[in-house]
Amino acid sequence: MTLHNGDPVASSLTAAIRSGDIESLERLLAERPALAAARVGDDQAGSRTLLHLATDWPGHFPNAAAVIALLARAGADPNAAVEGSWHAETPLHWAASSDDVAALDALLDASADIEAPGA
Repeated sequence: MTLHNGDPVASSLTAAIRSGDIESLERLLAERPALAAARVGDDQAGSRTLLHLATDWPGHFPNAAAVIALLARAGADPNAAVEGSWHAETPLHWAASSDDVAALDALLDASADIEAPGA
């Protein structure tokens, strides 16, 4: 499932993820479990996963490790790459580019592939 970045559900997910609002994120995922594997994007920048939202620049979002763990438990793929763009980076690449150690550790705990191509 791909949500346009202007979609109200995409906006709610993004806000919950980037603010570290675990309760809202849990509620959204409970209401629609398929959202854990959803992508958010548009026609020009391609699409990214919810884990990409949790590791996007500048990184260091509140409760990042808990958000990542929740998304992974709910079914988000820590090795999914950006689609429809000039690069195919995974959330681990994005966390590394922000020096976000908490996010890196959480992704590795969720079985992210440290050797994944794409960066």
